[in-house]
Amino acid sequence: TSCLPLSQDGSGGTLARPDTEFTWFTLNPADPNDANEDPDQDGNWDCSGAGCTYESYTNFQEFYAITTSDYSSPNAVRLSGLTHDGMPVEEGWQFRAAILGLGQSNELILNYLKLDKFGGPDAQYGYIVDDKDTNFLIVDPSDDEVLMAGNITDAWDIYYTGSPNTPPVRNVGEHEYGWYLLDLDDDHLAEGSNPMNWDTDGDWMNDWFEVRDDEEDGVRGDSSPIRYDSRQTS
Repeated sequence: TSCLPLSQDGSGGTLARPDTEFTWFTLNPADPNDANEDPDQDGNWDCSGAGCTYESYTNFQEFYAITTSDYSSPNAVRLSGLTHDGMPVEEGWQFRAAILGLGQSNELILNYLKLDKFGGPDAQYGYIVDDKDTNFLIVDPSDDEVLMAGNITDAWDIYYTGSPNTPPVRNVGEHEYGWYLLDLDDDHLAEGSNPMNWDTDGDWMNDWFEVRDDEEDGVRGDSSPIRYDSRQTS
């Protein structure tokens, strides 16, 4: 399978990010067909057979950060038998609550789209970096720019002004640094991975791979498309 859709320059010996400068698409909230599109092409290439087959990571899947075929579309979810609070899942809010464990006692474990860092060894929070590197094989952290971080507090509506480098406190209205990049409705949850960016968190691994890896090991959130992971190349 493919996890790094990088562009190889044979003569220069570099592994660069794909050039998506001229990619054009629209998202129309009035058109349900958008749910099945994959404009940023961050799915998986399966080359285990005689040829290669592309597996899409659609807008619908991106919104929930899932790759399993059981939940690949709204119709698939309705036919899956999934329930929330004893009722069949038929609406988007039910599906989101069911897969993230919203309102359950173990929500902090199940909620893999949580943006803010809680106390202790919580590593399940949002973290996006623009590392400005042009070659995957050469890591230069000197000019890294953190765009979003759930372990520090955004200046907007900060309450504890003397503690900006600590996680935000929800009950006083604080937010994660750069929260607006992933959270459109101010609920401290990411709206999935970014359908306009094949690598939401900037760690050079495509979103599909990070989600699939997260699903397969049975522990959601330890590998995440919304949290920058190490780029060690050796």
